[in-house]
Amino acid sequence: MEKNCLFGKHALVVGGSGGIGREISLLLSKYCASISVHGSRESKKFDSLLQKIESSCAAKKIICDFSSLDFESAESAALFEEAKNCDILCVCFGPFVQKTLLETSELDWKTVALLDYALPGALVSRALPRMVAHSFGRILLFGGTGTSHRAEFFTTAAYSGAKAGVGVIVSSCAAFYAKNGITCNAILPGFTLTEYTEHLDFELASKMPLKRQISAKTIAKTALFLLQNEDINGAILRVDQGWTNLTAEK
Repeated sequence: MEKNCLFGKHALVVGGSGGIGREISLLLSKYCASISVHGSRESKKFDSLLQKIESSCAAKKIICDFSSLDFESAESAALFEEAKNCDILCVCFGPFVQKTLLETSELDWKTVALLDYALPGALVSRALPRMVAHSFGRILLFGGTGTSHRAEFFTTAAYSGAKAGVGVIVSSCAAFYAKNGITCNAILPGFTLTEYTEHLDFELASKMPLKRQISAKTIAKTALFLLQNEDINGAILRVDQGWTNLTAEK
């Protein structure tokens, strides 16, 4: 295996116990010295993932359920402590809210503002001091489908607004911390096949240009490419089969 900049590093994958995050955790285990994987709950599948990771590198499980929207809990403190000590930060976690503005509640607005925008931002802020001190850092965040160019969303205004804000975090971090050996990028996936969307698979596949959802492994491979490349910084990369361009015409 060719040596690269991820060898010997410690990674934190927030939302790494399932879906896209699970595939990223598995890929990083082939390179990193250690990985801390965050999940919202205990499960046999989470334990199985940790066992697979531990066959390649040291692994740590972090359980933090943000359903209470509390950044001050002991669980949250443990997660933020991990962020303070990581070289590689991937934030794949973020609840999806699909409602019209008329239907969106105060709790919905609070949820997406805190977990889809404030949480990744706060984790980046916590991770930066160590990365600056060591002149190395890799940060990867996730936006929403189409949130790089559109300003209007009929059923996802709250969620998409928060995800569009992730692009501001990425651009700001890249602009001011590149000199410290830190890269910060984001992936905007199209509809991706995971266990979280099984009940919508046919509907979501029909919306994609290739009439199929994107593989979570494809997104993970793209993530690895961005994390390994020091020359790509501030990128907000659409991986959506051209879905963005298709919807832009409508």
